[in-house]
Amino acid sequence: MNRSLFDFKPSAWLPTQDKAVLEYCRNIKRSEMEITNKNGYSIKVVPHPSSAVACELFDWIYKSDVMDKKTVIVFPNSWKNIYTAVAHMCNEFNVSARNIHTFCMDEYADEDGNVAPISWYRSLGGHFMTEFYMQFREDLRPPLKQMHYYTNENIKSYSDMIAEEGDGGADLLLSATGWIGHTAFVDPNTKAFKADNLEDFLKIKACFVDNHRLTIQQNSGGNAPLWHTPRYSVSIGPYDVLHAREHLERHDLQSVGGYSAWERMISRLQLYGPVCMEVPASIFQLTKGTIYVSEDMARPIEPMELIEL
Repeated sequence: MNRSLFDFKPSAWLPTQDKAVLEYCRNIKRSEMEITNKNGYSIKVVPHPSSAVACELFDWIYKSDVMDKKTVIVFPNSWKNIYTAVAHMCNEFNVSARNIHTFCMDEYADEDGNVAPISWYRSLGGHFMTEFYMQFREDLRPPLKQMHYYTNENIKSYSDMIAEEGDGGADLLLSATGWIGHTAFVDPNTKAFKADNLEDFLKIKACFVDNHRLTIQQNSGGNAPLWHTPRYSVSIGPYDVLHAREHLERHDLQSVGGYSAWERMISRLQLYGPVCMEVPASIFQLTKGTIYVSEDMARPIEPMELIEL
């Protein structure tokens, strides 16, 4: 980008202010995107990431059934199209989810630390139960006791619950990066996830979060009244991401009619920028897994320049 005419420092609340990193990530070409790093973290560009994730999730459930193997999965919300598609495939082919143990990765909360009940109409856990669990035929569903979501009583022990159920960590953690570069509600520049260094950051477990302003805007749908969107949440921590054995992510455009350069840029910062606390989802680079990136997300990011007449 030509900054010779006018240059400025990015705002301090953005995920990074390092212009060299920003320029590097912005200029990555489509032909350079598909890589697998030394940790086994693989980036694949596909037309429809949601379809790819749905097929992989179905495969995890299928294997848990035919191998009769307990499988612990951490789920994001709300992924209605993916969850209903997977459940319907299981119903069609008589695949039982009896061995699946689920954990919702986050939930809304109020200013006093009270977790939104799953009966609340916007509850993330409630949506998961409706869009995943209830879509299975009754004879194929996991036992209800294997479906875990946040309550006022389990916030402080949630990470320990995942570790105990999964023998050290989840077998699989699903995710997608938010506008501020978070995974779940692991927001940068928040008290909950403040640490002196990356090593300490990676030790933070599930907790109560005062969300970043951009997360609140994203949670509102981008254009809904912000006062209808909770400012607070409860969320898994970096500890849970790092201790999961496999990871499955999707990056596909969700706003501005598929044009958003912001979403494309934050995706690049996570995938190709330095591993840092300022872009929390960048810690996935330290793990084994697959990230499906849409062709739309892989499009070049062209700066909008004034044309000299």
